Amino acid sequence: MAKEAIRYFEVDPWKVTERGFNPLSGRVGESIFSLGNEYMGIRGQFDECYSGDKLIGSYFNGVYEDKPLSYPEYFNGLAKRCCFMINANNWLYTRIFLDGEEIDLAKIAVEDFMRELDMKKGIVTRRFSYKGVDFEFERIVSINYHYIGCQRITLKSKEKHSVVIHSGIDFTPIHEEEGKNYWVGCENADDYIICRTESSGQRIYSKFRTNHAPSASHREEKLIWQEYDLKLDGELSFEKVVYNFVEREIDKEIDKSLADKYLAKAYCEYKSEHIARWAEIWEHSDIEIIGDDENQQGIRFCIFNMHQTYHGDDGRLNVGAKGLTGEKYSGWTFWDSETYCLPFYMFNNPKAAKNLLMYRYNTLKQAKERSVEQGCKGACYPMVTIDGTESCGVWQHGNLEIHVTAAVAYGVWHYVRNTGDIQFLTDCGIEMLVETSRYFASRGGWSPKTGEFGLWGVMGPDEFHMMVHNNTYTNYMVKKNFEYTVETVRKYGYPVDEAELNLWSEMARKMRINYDSESGLFEQHDGYFDMPEYDVKSMDPNKVPVYKYWAYDSIFRVNMLKQPDVVLMQFFYSKDFTPEQKKVNFDFYESRCSHESSLSPAVHSIMAAEIGNLDMAEEYMAYGSRIDIDDYNRNTHQGLHVTSMAAAWMNIVYGFGGMRSDGDILSFAPKMPKKWKGYSFTIIVRGSILHVDVAEGRATFKISEGDSVTVEIFDKKYEITKEGVSVEY
Repeated sequence: MAKEAIRYFEVDPWKVTERGFNPLSGRVGESIFSLGNEYMGIRGQFDECYSGDKLIGSYFNGVYEDKPLSYPEYFNGLAKRCCFMINANNWLYTRIFLDGEEIDLAKIAVEDFMRELDMKKGIVTRRFSYKGVDFEFERIVSINYHYIGCQRITLKSKEKHSVVIHSGIDFTPIHEEEGKNYWVGCENADDYIICRTESSGQRIYSKFRTNHAPSASHREEKLIWQEYDLKLDGELSFEKVVYNFVEREIDKEIDKSLADKYLAKAYCEYKSEHIARWAEIWEHSDIEIIGDDENQQGIRFCIFNMHQTYHGDDGRLNVGAKGLTGEKYSGWTFWDSETYCLPFYMFNNPKAAKNLLMYRYNTLKQAKERSVEQGCKGACYPMVTIDGTESCGVWQHGNLEIHVTAAVAYGVWHYVRNTGDIQFLTDCGIEMLVETSRYFASRGGWSPKTGEFGLWGVMGPDEFHMMVHNNTYTNYMVKKNFEYTVETVRKYGYPVDEAELNLWSEMARKMRINYDSESGLFEQHDGYFDMPEYDVKSMDPNKVPVYKYWAYDSIFRVNMLKQPDVVLMQFFYSKDFTPEQKKVNFDFYESRCSHESSLSPAVHSIMAAEIGNLDMAEEYMAYGSRIDIDDYNRNTHQGLHVTSMAAAWMNIVYGFGGMRSDGDILSFAPKMPKKWKGYSFTIIVRGSILHVDVAEGRATFKISEGDSVTVEIFDKKYEITKEGVSVEY
């Protein structure tokens, strides 16, 4: 790989620690120390005033604004508006004056600076000393109560000092990506403020309580704050609990009484319940690695962020590509949701997995409207979205990446196959399958030369090749979409004409899949093998991302990949391909991949492990699990690669654990990285808790809760009970 790590944070199995503040890495730290709970999230910015470079970021899932999209000449079939998650209220708003001097780390020299994320407890702490006073800041975003955020500031000194604290709620931060503040129509009092979005009309009601009585209150249009005149004589603790409630319905009255109920609880109560809940999460979700603290830290950072980004409490919400950690990608949901995130939740939180798909079902109406806009039938799911409509203003992605729709169908198939949730399939999934099949039947066409059915003018997951014909990944996913739809309709019934079912079967049977039987290679798309070669391994690691340094159209003129379409296809439908096919295609496409996509390394690690190249698998694993902590792509400052974190989890469970979930039953083929002495993981299998422990030479499978399950281990079936099964490897 032509990419290098930047080691800035300390390595620890349960913590991410920054010692000594470097302003040049300030925004990276803000992303790394982000906290969230699916409902709301906040970056790791300083509580107090900081006049240096920063992004004060506070985000609420599904709270967005929109803007019109226009094009110089062509318009039909292109997205008309763009929705984007907006920066909201800085509920940590704080100003601190020590003996009349304002604390601002851009202007004063502090000692012993430390910032730390405790992943076991879900708490961020920051400390420094100034003029003999020790400052400590602690914050949580409650994992139990979605509306609650908490802050505690502790000052210690052997001398007496006067301390003035300003604490409040601030709706003035600019949404940096657009250079504008989107909050209007504010109503405020001494301890609460309500603001609404400029055009979407959503409102946020924020109220706070502290453990001190204010000496004065101040109100501005978008900012309220209270002043506290305090004395420091030994130790001073300032605690703040904030209630943030989103009202999405424009005409609905906000129930202000709920805030008082939530604010009646003290900081310490919220903290103890928060820690207890994280302990429960880790009990069933942890991956333990023995002998490799770097990847132990990396994978726990990924698991931590997956749980704090989404746990399926609201079927109207989904997983944004960067979660609630930054403005890049605008809070949009991509195809990663069904292909990468769904497996994580399916085996850790099935309710969340179902709600990811319910989000797609709840936006089926918009998908059908989008298909009509493109001159097609059925349902076309958007490339990027918040409210179910297409928000991609780059037409070649928004209109050509039709594999997104196939990913939704794949998600239905994958979820039902592994959870047995037939009720979801018959109530919701079957309709999604039928409408996606109708879309592809109308979007594709028949080759007059070969008589094959195919999809022309597309872009696959490898976004370095646009307007290509018959992208193999896309065609194969659509083929499987057709087959599963026909099978499901014939088994469970649905009002579809038999002629239409027969047509889909014919399209699946005659789908063009570019395969060279002599070499065993699948050609990524028509003509790919004839493209000029580019030596990816010679790339300068300091000249990434590629989009920043290359002329845009030059990216499409060589055979360099952004991520591996063909390899991904062989992973998603592993049982369909032979070991020989997987190896020859992996070797061919790996050497041509730039890994510009953060989703790429984990897939390469998984498949490298399967074909027996453990050295390469370990290299890619380190990249995948630490992509943000070590800032491999030089863009952590924009926010975390949350959906890639799901891929990192798959890297361990599917890669070294050898799990495959596309067969009739789960199968495993564990392998041990050379550096490791052992590892273990836990998954939920149809309501039962399956624990897998791999030590040198043996893999042990055991049910810790629930009924026995049947799995396949090294091609042999075993019934796993609470007594467990131990297999040599």
